[in-house]
Amino acid sequence: MNRTSTVVRMHLRKKLNWLLVPVAVLLSSFIINVLIGAFTDDPIYTGGLSSIFVYMMVMGIITFAQTFPFALGMGIRRLDYYRGTFATGLLTVLVFAVFLFLMSMTEGKWTNYWGVRLHFFELPYWSDGPIINRLWIPFVLLLNMFAAGILIGTYYRRFNKTGLLIGALAIVLLGTIASFVIGLNDYWTNIFNWLQDQTMTGLALWTLPITLLFSAVSYLLLRRCT
Repeated sequence: MNRTSTVVRMHLRKKLNWLLVPVAVLLSSFIINVLIGAFTDDPIYTGGLSSIFVYMMVMGIITFAQTFPFALGMGIRRLDYYRGTFATGLLTVLVFAVFLFLMSMTEGKWTNYWGVRLHFFELPYWSDGPIINRLWIPFVLLLNMFAAGILIGTYYRRFNKTGLLIGALAIVLLGTIASFVIGLNDYWTNIFNWLQDQTMTGLALWTLPITLLFSAVSYLLLRRCT
């Protein structure tokens, strides 16, 4: 446990990367949209919120690349590094989820969309359902993106650029074949109808087993990384 907490402290020394940069990017986009909203009477719907989700995946990738060799050099076991890194990710994701929850409530419930009809943190479909959804849905989606980033980072460390290229080509090839088979059997209509019937809660729940899969595979790769 001491080694795990050491890894957490190692990561949190870079608070700029973990917390300040993504919030600064998000709020910069938000302020720009508020200024735009001040000069128009039409409601504004923006996808600026997605930046923090993309950043969490990027953070998963670069964190592994920047700190794993150093951790090994310090004599930290791979399991302790893995636990500490995911614990740091969980903590960061929780902070961001609470932040997005508070901003969503402020926007939709307390400020009447900032007085300029700006829908930045509270969006149709995304914010539907019980209020608690505004907390746990961002949490599980941010965690999924972070786990995806860790998986990419460990895969790259294990197989280098050539392996990453081969993996990307394999994914594209499999996606193309799957798309062809689905179209050939006229399944696209059924898929779209199924998606339309799903709530945001339902779709978020589907990411949980995917996150567990990402986590398990990344740990197996990590055990063979040097």
